[in-house]
Amino acid sequence: MIRVSVVYPQPSNESDQEQAFDFHYYQTKHLPLVNELYREFGLSHWQIDQGISLSSRQPASFIAAGYLFFDSIDSVKQAFKNQGATVMEDIKNFTNIEPQISFSEIIV
Repeated sequence: MIRVSVVYPQPSNESDQEQAFDFHYYQTKHLPLVNELYREFGLSHWQIDQGISLSSRQPASFIAAGYLFFDSIDSVKQAFKNQGATVMEDIKNFTNIEPQISFSEIIV
């Protein structure tokens, strides 16, 4: 199983504080859109996290993270090739933060 991790990092300094993230849109519109567009290419399910901190003096390292699960890396490639531009275009509707995207194979 392949996991695509899409992480939206916390602003790192005061000049970045104007960055915004609409978690409601992300949860109720963006990820359902991703599901609709990628399902035919092998997306099996998705999850989201909202970053939290253990300390009131330091914010969480990330605002939100989305995880997309596919059966194979070829499925990921096909999804991104065919519908990736549409998904990326929707990001501006909920944030101005550039996501960090990584790929991994789930072992256990």
